[in-house]
Amino acid sequence: MEYMSTEIRSAREAMTIFKILGIKDVTTDRQRNNGTTVYELPISQVWQTLNPKPIRFATYTTGYVRNVTESLSSSYQINKTKPVVYESGMTGVERIMIDSWEDRLIYLAKFIIKNYYQKTTYIMSDYVMDCLREAYVRDYNNKPSNRLPFGDELQPYVSKATLDECDVQVIINGHRYNLS
Repeated sequence: MEYMSTEIRSAREAMTIFKILGIKDVTTDRQRNNGTTVYELPISQVWQTLNPKPIRFATYTTGYVRNVTESLSSSYQINKTKPVVYESGMTGVERIMIDSWEDRLIYLAKFIIKNYYQKTTYIMSDYVMDCLREAYVRDYNNKPSNRLPFGDELQPYVSKATLDECDVQVIINGHRYNLS
């Protein structure tokens, strides 16, 4: 029996993985003219304001690969590093540049799979999101200046509920049990 290799070896395989996982190229014309390519994962990060921000990565012709997610204070490099000793005797780290477009794409695909698709991170049920929305409304008194970022269609639903109505529900063998 032959086994299919799970190693990504070409840009074509990386792009196929991106397509299967729903990772989109969201590069603007200006970025494309500068040699930058930006990819957006179908996964979002949710912080205190419950405003989901899509996770994005960019590859640059300079050899860098960076996480450029909007919720970050600044983009950060995900290139591998190597130790360096400077003339002054101080030590530090230096990023290893990835010269070809194909190698950058392969590196990014492997990084995304390793760090975002082999862990159980970013999984949140609708029930948990509802409880978070309700807590947000309760804590911020639903002031117009503190509107939820979920869209106007959810506002009436959220404002009716309170956190006290969020009970724990467990489903065992198809039967739902409410735990209070």
